[in-house]
Amino acid sequence: MHRILVIRLGAIGDLILLSPAVLNLKLSFRQSEIYLMTRQHLVSLAEMMTGVDRVLPFPPDASALDLFRMGEYLDEIGCDLILDMHGNLRSSYLRRHVASTEAFKYPKRRWQRWLAARFQKLNPDAPHTIDLYNAAVEKAGGTVYARRPVLSPPRRPEAAPLFDNKQPVIAVAPGASYPVKQWPPDRFSTLTRLVAERLQANVVLILTDRDRAMLSLRDQLEADRLKIFIDTDLGELTYVVAQSDVIVANDSALAHLGSAMGTPAVALFGPTHPTLGFSPRGLRDRIIQVPEPCRPCSLHGKRACHRDEQYCFTRIDPETVLEAVSDIIEAGGRGTPALFIDRDGTLTVEKGFIGRPDDIEPEAGSIEAVKLARQAGYKIIAVSNQSGVARGYFSENDVRRVNQRVLDIFRDAGAPLDDIFYCPFHKDGRVAPYNRAAVCRKPAPGMTEQAALKHHLDLFRSYTVGDRPSDVHLGHVIGGKGILVRTGYGVEGERELAAAGYPGPETVVDNLLGAVKYITAERPGEA
Repeated sequence: MHRILVIRLGAIGDLILLSPAVLNLKLSFRQSEIYLMTRQHLVSLAEMMTGVDRVLPFPPDASALDLFRMGEYLDEIGCDLILDMHGNLRSSYLRRHVASTEAFKYPKRRWQRWLAARFQKLNPDAPHTIDLYNAAVEKAGGTVYARRPVLSPPRRPEAAPLFDNKQPVIAVAPGASYPVKQWPPDRFSTLTRLVAERLQANVVLILTDRDRAMLSLRDQLEADRLKIFIDTDLGELTYVVAQSDVIVANDSALAHLGSAMGTPAVALFGPTHPTLGFSPRGLRDRIIQVPEPCRPCSLHGKRACHRDEQYCFTRIDPETVLEAVSDIIEAGGRGTPALFIDRDGTLTVEKGFIGRPDDIEPEAGSIEAVKLARQAGYKIIAVSNQSGVARGYFSENDVRRVNQRVLDIFRDAGAPLDDIFYCPFHKDGRVAPYNRAAVCRKPAPGMTEQAALKHHLDLFRSYTVGDRPSDVHLGHVIGGKGILVRTGYGVEGERELAAAGYPGPETVVDNLLGAVKYITAERPGEA
């Protein structure tokens, strides 16, 4: 597989939801080039998606001739695989008429979504659009690891903090693609005042030109606790959202941007509904909605309300939204950054499949590394694939005993770990019920997400450190950064990453201590 064409011509939110599938393609097909065709105004957003090698802008108001020329160009460059992630007439034309070895279309659920919008036939287990995109990846022979949006904007080390104080930052984004899809502006204004007064929080207003009525808040809030952005460039907004602890938005692109930057989103759903498959999917996102019998009334929230009042929104009061925001802030907002460290070959000496506690030996420098990382403010979590259980080499109880030995050694040395997580599954194992694929096996994020919920961690400011490509890829999947060490199988892993054309590591170092020194030296203040 050499060149993969992915077509998605939708809006901002549609493209953000595509990011996990693109990453999964890159991780599944070695030495592949991924071309992403999208709307011209979304090129900068597409370039933030890990795994995209080249963006092909689709011209606005493209004519039939433009479409034909695009098809001719694609024929010239050659495509081995085409994934139509849009399913409209234009994308179908390209999928069917551009020469390729294979072509797939994602299952759009057009009929089920129409029934939901026309007759309010709600499916509580309706698949998310991300899952549908990933289904196309699996049809093409790929493996699904990422299931949540993630963007990687270019770094801006010179960027100053939004505010000089240490209070939480709440982003408020009242805009939406259609006016009917907006919670009333006066309620957004009330919520903003409550956030500032009761939570003593800083407020970032992300406005469009249509939301200028909310500029009156300038006279009601402290000037040094308020920032206002109007019609701001999407690239700039990624940094604003990334510095916020919570974002409150309608069912809109800004809610999805929060998910993709690791900022918990509180999303207000009125005429639309999560059953349609487009709800935000961050780890700590909240959806606020009321059970009106006419919901959803349209696929995209475009249709005007036929009732005397838009009850789907007026029944959502600012106090309810404030409570959701307050809950997230009281729990720690975005959370604390962590080091997710592989056990065998990184934290401890690689000795094959270890089933006995007496075989545990700390890797050189690892105790000092843990001490240094703790001093820098990082939580220390070990995450380990233990397929020996599935292969029949030892039991889960053996793994727990070995892990306890690791905890004891590092605690007694004054370098305590915060937790250890392990995955006993492997699809090629011979011991049931462990002989299956699992979302906990790296580079899938199951262990890190479990740790994040238990210890309230910020995955997007975290690092994964290990001696295998799967440890590096885990960093990309969770929205953080992956570092490869040369201990254990690291030398072989370095060669594999270089040859395969995978998304690369943040850096390659000799051992865990080198990784922690890099993190604390190159990213001062990040924790």
